[in-house]
Formats: sequence, C-alpha cells, structure tokens
Amino acid sequence: MDFHLDTLLQLPNVTVESCTHQPNEVYLKLRFLTEQANCSHCEKLSSELHQNRPILIRDLSVFGQTTYLKVPRRQFYCRECQRYFSELLPFMEAGRQYTRRYEAHIYQQVQLSSIEPVSRIEGLTFERVQGIFKHQYAQKKTNNGKELSELELMKLVNAKDIKTSSRLSETLKREN
Repeated sequence: MDFHLDTLLQLPNVTVESCTHQPNEVYLKLRFLTEQANCSHCEKLSSELHQNRPILIRDLSVFGQTTYLKVPRRQFYCRECQRYFSELLPFMEAGRQYTRRYEAHIYQQVQLSSIEPVSRIEGLTFERVQGIFKHQYAQKKTNNGKELSELELMKLVNAKDIKTSSRLSETLKREN
C-alpha cells in the first residue's frame, strides 16, 4: 500500500494493505509478500495454502493511538510430511495476541512502575498485563541457570503490586 507505512512498521516480508482509523484506534491490514512457508514439522518449503483466518493482534501505539494489526494466519499443507501447519511469524509468538515488541514494552513498563498503572494506561485488564509480564519474565530471566518456578515468579510480580497497593491505601487513608 504505502512504502512509508511499511518502513515505519518494520515487519519482515509484510506490507500494509490498508489502514483504517476509528476514534483513538488504528487498524492496519497486513499482507504477506511471500506465498510459501517452511513446514514446522519437517522444515520443507510449502506453497499449498490450506486456509487463511485473519486475526487481530495488538502492536505498539502509533501517535498515541491504540494500534491493531489484522494479520492473515495462514495454514499450509506439507506434501512432504503430509501434515498441516500454521505459519510461524517472526514478529509474534504462536498463540499470543500481541506482537513481541508490544509484550516487551509492557514488560519494561511494569518494571518501571507496577501492573495496575500499566493496565490502566494500556486499557488491558490486570490479569492480561500480569500474564504478559510473567511470560516475558520467564523468557528473559533465569535463576542459577534454570527458569524460576511459577510460585517464585508470582511472588516477585505480586510483591511489586502489593507495595503499590499499600502505598495507595495509606494515601487514601490520609486524604479521608
């Protein structure tokens, strides 16, 4: 569609087909520049498209507006191993509803403050932000060469929000 949008978006093998705007939201419909994908089972290249079901994923905001990408989720059939597979996309993890860079942004924001303000600013539920943070944390951090357990991770995430909540309660008590 527009070379400038493609350049700004910086996603590999993707072009912006259309852009629509609603109050405080931008929707970018994407199209892949390749007609084939590597089979996730045998790594052979396949161009036999089985189905295409577009999904809506959240990306970093553009000019202060919430941005969504309408991504074609293509499923191919591999003649080599006779199996169906969904195309793996470098800018998002399978089964996730956000781009990798958006999840990294949320993770950084929670590190700077806590889950509650980030959820308010981003318009996401506390549970969504916590889930993104935990997912990113599990990928980035290790404890003595092994991943932290779910319990250790929960303690770390909740400790930060408990501190914020207790400060908020103290402030509210003083105001009343």
